[in-house]
Amino acid sequence: MQKKEKSFGIQMLSVQPDTKPKGCAGCNRKIKDRYLLKALDKYWHEDCLKCACCDCRLGEVGSTLYTKANLILCRRDYLRI
Repeated sequence: MQKKEKSFGIQMLSVQPDTKPKGCAGCNRKIKDRYLLKALDKYWHEDCLKCACCDCRLGEVGSTLYTKANLILCRRDYLRI
């Protein structure tokens, strides 16, 4: 029986100047950048959504992230763990 991957999409959104700043799920600060990421039904700074193992910025390596043992991972580390 093959194990199903726990993968989730990452969306890059443009911050609209007339909207209230959203809080980042990674650092809890307001997102005032030009762009933000939406993943796991939360909002993130581009620098805050990173793989827990290799620290790569997940918005740069693709449009998918993976979860295992409550960790957010890139595909490579998800398959390795």
